[in-house]
Amino acid sequence: MSDYYIRTPEQDESRGPFDTSKLNTLADAGQINPNTLYYDEEKEDWIPLARNADLLAEVFPTREKLSLNLREDEEAPMKGKKKADSEDEGVQVENMLAAAEGDTRERRKQTQLRKSLEKATSIAAVGLAVMMLLSALIMILPLIPEMEQQLSANSLAIVLNYPVILVGMFDFLMAVLLLLSVTEVYPLLRGRAMLGLGFGAYVGWAIGDPMLVGLTIAAGLGVFMATLAQRMSTLVLAFILGIGGHGYLAFLALNGRFDGFFERIVFNFVG
Repeated sequence: MSDYYIRTPEQDESRGPFDTSKLNTLADAGQINPNTLYYDEEKEDWIPLARNADLLAEVFPTREKLSLNLREDEEAPMKGKKKADSEDEGVQVENMLAAAEGDTRERRKQTQLRKSLEKATSIAAVGLAVMMLLSALIMILPLIPEMEQQLSANSLAIVLNYPVILVGMFDFLMAVLLLLSVTEVYPLLRGRAMLGLGFGAYVGWAIGDPMLVGLTIAAGLGVFMATLAQRMSTLVLAFILGIGGHGYLAFLALNGRFDGFFERIVFNFVG
């Protein structure tokens, strides 16, 4: 029986080693959930429990109750006789067999929830990567003329004085890590989403564009929700907000909506 080290996505400190029996006890106590990370020795990486179907089934076994479904007998009463009350309701043998084989409504519901979680986990990183790539475009596109000018003057390092470019580079790095399924960056993405909400509100106020504020809120909420989503329905809503908001903002940046504004946000990092 294998032993596992575990930790939460928000913390670097791990616990263990635990065997599956101990993990099951921790799950019953509510101390771990399918998003808890375990160290996969083969992949040499921290992986959510939800992405290991066999381990997930051992740690979170479905608890079912066999129930006897009683129904009123639909057959016509016998002539001249009145059936006893005990004969008015019968046991559905097929339902009992189905329950014994694990084919119960509770089992099907648990299986559906598990599959939904696995699917959400597997595609969330891809959707977030798209959002981060669009966000990088929003940050960098308005400053491309400035970067070209500095490059022609052999002083490209000066572009680091523009914090917007640094944010764009960070977003691009996050996109690459997400495409590599590095889910440990989710806490950083949530912080980035909150930063984006504040910065977008400032830009929208400075430019005098309420729609820009709304788009920024939608984009930030989309990123935040996608890092926490455990159901496909929630993830779809997060993608609509996040990809839709970032996509329209990238369209505005491509059409020069932010030209002349980002250039004014300059620090003296490089002389």
